[in-house]
Amino acid sequence: MFNFEEANEAIKKNEIMNIQAGGMTVGQATQFLSKKLDLTPLISRASCHVIESEESASQALSMSLQARKIRKQLDETRLSIVRPHLDFQKAINKIVKEYEAKLEEIENNLKSKLDEYLQKSASTNNASFIAKSQEMFVEDGKLTKVKKWVWELENEAQIPREYLALDSKKVDEAVKQGVRNIPGIKVFEKEEISMRIKN
Repeated sequence: MFNFEEANEAIKKNEIMNIQAGGMTVGQATQFLSKKLDLTPLISRASCHVIESEESASQALSMSLQARKIRKQLDETRLSIVRPHLDFQKAINKIVKEYEAKLEEIENNLKSKLDEYLQKSASTNNASFIAKSQEMFVEDGKLTKVKKWVWELENEAQIPREYLALDSKKVDEAVKQGVRNIPGIKVFEKEEISMRIKN
């Protein structure tokens, strides 16, 4: 039978989650985790557990909190493994984003100048300019003038409801701040169970 007290002590000592990332593949890491952290006994005991008395309720609470502890430890281990990779990725993304912004600025600036040139060429009577006004070819590719439908906001108050989306984060924040009356939204109190892990 699964011993919750031993498991709890192992979690406290961080024995379960001392997993090194060094040169492991995802498959090896998954295999290692499944060997190191066998949840089968906990899952079967929790699913079969029946609460009929104060003692069995206490056992259920203990199992639930131990599951949360394991989950927390597992997440901390995951973060310790991926953190260096995330920091590296973040730094590379920042550098690339700066280069991309400069390159996009160059592209947009030249695109604007080309558009201006093509508009001028279309307004002249010169046959060679008129031919250039819709397409241009170079070794790297081609430019084609196309028409497409676009939009811009004119009056927010007149927009039909089907084009609007509810901002649930704003509603959550308003309710946290004490707002209780929002037209079209029911704000009510709901009782939930809260559990806290003892360190």
